[in-house]
Amino acid sequence: MTLRALPLQFLNLGGEMMYIIDQRLRAQNIPPEKAAKVRNDIIGIMLNRRFVEELFKPQELYSRSALRTVFDKLAHGSVMRLNTPSMDKLFDLMVMAVKQQVLICPQPGDLLLITLNHLDAIRYYASAPPVLAQVEATVHLFRKIYCNMSLGELADVRRALLEFVQDIHIRVSVFLKDKKQTPTGAFVINSGGPVPHGSEVSGSIRVFDGNGEVFNILRFTPGDYYSAPIPYGSLELVGPRGTLLGTNMYASPSLDEDNDANNLQARQADMYNLPTTYGQTQSYEQMKNYRSSYDIYREAADGRGREELNLLAQLIGTSSVTNKEFKLNLFQNDEEASNDQDGMILTNEFITIEGAMRGSRPELGQIMGELTLQENEAEVDKGQDLLDLMDSV
Repeated sequence: MTLRALPLQFLNLGGEMMYIIDQRLRAQNIPPEKAAKVRNDIIGIMLNRRFVEELFKPQELYSRSALRTVFDKLAHGSVMRLNTPSMDKLFDLMVMAVKQQVLICPQPGDLLLITLNHLDAIRYYASAPPVLAQVEATVHLFRKIYCNMSLGELADVRRALLEFVQDIHIRVSVFLKDKKQTPTGAFVINSGGPVPHGSEVSGSIRVFDGNGEVFNILRFTPGDYYSAPIPYGSLELVGPRGTLLGTNMYASPSLDEDNDANNLQARQADMYNLPTTYGQTQSYEQMKNYRSSYDIYREAADGRGREELNLLAQLIGTSSVTNKEFKLNLFQNDEEASNDQDGMILTNEFITIEGAMRGSRPELGQIMGELTLQENEAEVDKGQDLLDLMDSV
């Protein structure tokens, strides 16, 4: 088994978690400064320098329960307070989204583009300069390790990620409505369309002679319509990624169907017409400008994925509102906010969601210590693993 799959798994799941949280913050019109604090706090812990360094060390994938506990610790150590059913539902949405992306990507190399799409979005959410610096450091480390990998190594990573989720068949309404998933929970893989980058369109067989020269070409009709590959996306710090896999499926594909600038096809075309400065070293102000242009990918939500978020809201407990708190509901309809079983409270420091007590996890007891945004001075033992490290971050 490859020892390089864990960082891709964690970063992509973390990106999907940010999509859900950001969508609800915007849909509920949370004040920008408080929404920014929520996002920056989560990203600051998720991409803590020492945590990321440990994450990128060669190691096997964690078990599903251990990975679930890592994200539970991440949520409860920063700005989130979720009961166990709520966290389970959130984790299920994250896992199914990443499974669909890894499964349908045309070739193993697209895993890099999918991950960079998630990191681009996380960079967009990071409005505080120190947090933005953490994101950029993570991107640099990711590119240093993964962009030089062979397709064979990336194929091993893809295989490991798919083995992790091979028996998970949770139905998601976004995929069901778009006919990307069957009622049994299996994903639909469409044939036809652009062939993978580096491949040729099917329909011809070249026959070589003894000298290695082509002396005949046989033509045949392929079983579906295939087109030339689209340009391969950029692996630079910023640039067109060439795929929508890994972007926000909860965001509106268009605010106005007649507005070509927000049309999905137009957004795909825009990927290949970014300024020529992309791919070079960017200043902070240039980065802020790029992040503003990324807004076409995730404008105000129109309710895609509403059923999943509604169900997540139904699992949320109650809490009283103080003068330092404001209410955020994980569903679209305002009238549902009056149901005190559906309340999600944001204070100036954290979101509180009351519910059933979490079951004890004795095998992961060391993970339950305090997690803060500050860089502690404590030394980390050389053999300390990722779960142990979260206690001292």
